[in-house]
Amino acid sequence: MIDSHCHLEMAEFEPDLRDVLARMTGAGVSHAVSIGSIAINERIERTLEIAGSHDFIYTTLGVHPKSPYKNMADIPELFEKYYRVGGQKIVAVGEIGLDYFLPGVSGTELENIKEKQKELFRLQLGIAAARRLPAIVHIRDAYGDAMEILKGYAGSVSFSGGVIHCFSSDDPGIAEEFLKMGFFISFSGNITYKKNDGLRAVAKGLPAEKILMETDSPYLAPQQFRGKRNEPSYVRFVAETIAGLKGVEQEKFSGLTVQNTVNLFSLRGVNGFYPSVAYKIRNSVYVNLTNKCTNRCTFCPKYKNGGGDGFDTGGGNFNVRGYNLELRSEPSAEEAVSSVFRYYDFKEVVFCGLGEPTLRLDVLKDAAAAVRKKWAENNAAGGLKIRLDTDGLANAVYGKNAAAELEGLIDSVSISVNAHSREFYEKICDPQISRKGVDAYASVIDFVKESKKYIPEVTVTAVGLPGLDAAYVENLAGKIGVNFKLRKYNDVG
Repeated sequence: MIDSHCHLEMAEFEPDLRDVLARMTGAGVSHAVSIGSIAINERIERTLEIAGSHDFIYTTLGVHPKSPYKNMADIPELFEKYYRVGGQKIVAVGEIGLDYFLPGVSGTELENIKEKQKELFRLQLGIAAARRLPAIVHIRDAYGDAMEILKGYAGSVSFSGGVIHCFSSDDPGIAEEFLKMGFFISFSGNITYKKNDGLRAVAKGLPAEKILMETDSPYLAPQQFRGKRNEPSYVRFVAETIAGLKGVEQEKFSGLTVQNTVNLFSLRGVNGFYPSVAYKIRNSVYVNLTNKCTNRCTFCPKYKNGGGDGFDTGGGNFNVRGYNLELRSEPSAEEAVSSVFRYYDFKEVVFCGLGEPTLRLDVLKDAAAAVRKKWAENNAAGGLKIRLDTDGLANAVYGKNAAAELEGLIDSVSISVNAHSREFYEKICDPQISRKGVDAYASVIDFVKESKKYIPEVTVTAVGLPGLDAAYVENLAGKIGVNFKLRKYNDVG
């Protein structure tokens, strides 16, 4: 388990932090993210000291909406100052957000506070975008305004994911809106409270691959310890509650939430878990073997710049549906397979990611074979489909019939033809292999024809870009005898 949100620097932990951490690891909580506040008198130096002296503690940087600060304009400089100190231990911007729980405040004073909070929120989302870090979002009595701001952020090229921390609404529609934007949802000890049936119903209905667990300690102790100090070891009660709601073994559910946390924060050093390698969308687990590409497509988010709602900072983005797919290192076949089976409710495995999987052809073949074998060991025969999404240039890259080598390993292949002519293909896909004198477009068409001989289901795809003659590509697929799918422009994943 991982406690994805706690406050270990607080005075409540000062007398016995060593014992708290011992109980944490003893309870099977291997890592924790201790929130770092750069507000006035909120002990950021102590937070960085704790993270720096424990390899299993990560931290963040941000200003809570109710925390004091001297000058909003100074916050980016403070962030950079402490980011230089924390380095790779800084895994997110947060906690940041909106908190309208302000008893006794009304009228103009209340509106002024709200406007200041929104300004601070936008500023720090901009920092997250610039640093390509996920955001840890605090919302209390402010879901409408927060959602409006986050929609602009999530729709920007520089969106790097995030989590709605300590989710407290009993409205499943609110949770669904955050999921649509690509956010994870995190639950704390309040999900164990006797009167929180509505919140439990929300958690039960959410996809497990989008759930994180936290304590928010020293606050929000679970029902068993309500009124006492909370601590990271108690995250097990959150796991027990949600696993029970979903009818899943606690160990299996906890393992998935570890993978979710590793994926969101790109955590390194969590034994047996690998960031950015596998991720789940609907009923499919996608495998990200490499970020390398044969092409440099104009519509790929890795190569996009600018635009958006003030959050874009230029440069490419590796975020797909809230998953950061920028690999720190390319996975082995064993690591890829291990990552796939952190998920437990899927019907398809797709070798896709944000790179060209056939550039690691041997790893692709080994991983596909191992996935099928492991599935067969744990499930009834059949029931799993293995798909490859590819640019179709593998034969040209290797100078051999790579499609033939996929026979028996791949059930379905989607080949990105994307063009009705050589000229259009060169313009929108910018195939790097063309610089070696290869006719890339002809090579893709040849790969389609060869794939039909060896792979049961073949689909030609094209992104609906301006100027594309989609009817021509569909007709081409029909002549070859394969399927055709027109993909939406600017819709990745």
